[in-house]
Amino acid sequence: MTAADKFGIAFSIGFTVALIVIALSLGAADKSAPATPVAPAPMPVPAPVEEAPEEEMIVEEAPMEEIPEEEAPIEETPEEVPTEEEPVMEEEHTEEEHSEMVMSADVSIPEGTSTPGCEADNACYIESEVTVSVGATVTWTNDDTAAHTVTSGTPTDGPDGVFDSSIVMSGATFEHTFEEAGDYDYFCIVHPWMTGKVIVE
Repeated sequence: MTAADKFGIAFSIGFTVALIVIALSLGAADKSAPATPVAPAPMPVPAPVEEAPEEEMIVEEAPMEEIPEEEAPIEETPEEVPTEEEPVMEEEHTEEEHSEMVMSADVSIPEGTSTPGCEADNACYIESEVTVSVGATVTWTNDDTAAHTVTSGTPTDGPDGVFDSSIVMSGATFEHTFEEAGDYDYFCIVHPWMTGKVIVE
């Protein structure tokens, strides 16, 4: 047995003896001292449980998807096609009529008509037939050496009273204004083979 082992054994014994002595001394002290009532240990009061605040349930509203409104189809207004204005034929016709209105005419009683023969080629009045507009004035000039008349009517039926020049001497004139449309026959009372016509439009 080594010295170290011996030392260890001795230390152990000495330590054990010291513990016994201490225990005995403590026991004697407890017996000599009056017993002190031991107060019951206070019961731990449970701490109040704090109620956890109810978590507000936050309901996240799902974003509403915007439903695109169906755009009503826009009806395209058909473009107005410019219509070509047709020329007003009536107005043009009226203008032409105004521009072609004959407001006067001259008729000659030629030389030699006092003897028969001019009626063969309608040359007793030149022109033997004239056309004028309403309101026109016709003038007859006696270019013959004999006297004549310009009388409305016909040699067969006689004068109708519309107009009558009576005797027109050589070199003289006679005129009449026609206010109404129509066909006007006339002749010479002195020389009934002489006939003519005025057409008023």
